[in-house]
Amino acid sequence: MNQIKTDRVVFNDKMMLIQEAPRGASYLIEVPVTGANSPVPLPLIQELTSDTTQNVIIKSLRVITDQELTNAPTLGNVVAPLTELQKISLILYAEGWEKGYLIPILSLNSVFIEGSGIPYRDRTMKLDNWQNVMWNKCKLVYSNGTVPVGAPYVVLLETEYQRFDKQGREITGASQT
Repeated sequence: MNQIKTDRVVFNDKMMLIQEAPRGASYLIEVPVTGANSPVPLPLIQELTSDTTQNVIIKSLRVITDQELTNAPTLGNVVAPLTELQKISLILYAEGWEKGYLIPILSLNSVFIEGSGIPYRDRTMKLDNWQNVMWNKCKLVYSNGTVPVGAPYVVLLETEYQRFDKQGREITGASQT
């Protein structure tokens, strides 16, 4: 039986139950790694890009390992093995500056990997409602002196997001772009 975690809050003499935020809209980013190139740019994702019609807020990021998915859904390449993910950091640009610098990619792993020595904990990286993520400047960086081995493969990042129109109303349907 599933239980929903709630907190009780008293506001103006009324009891309110506050539920942990449910899963919102998400997008799976497939980053192809094809050879010895580092850094590896993230693709431009129109659905996750703010423009004149929408403001996109990035809520969280999570890496998907080969323990969860063996191949990328659209590209078909195998998912990067743990030995490669251990070498990768992430650089994120948002709001006109380098807001996330050299984040170890496995720090975004929310799944226990048998035999990895990495203890389980929820490692979905909660972002503070980042706006205007500049996907064309974001990249994966391999540790100094290492190069991708066994490529081609794909690094998968799942992001939760919200989209708003220019009047501030949430867009809950499919993108019109």
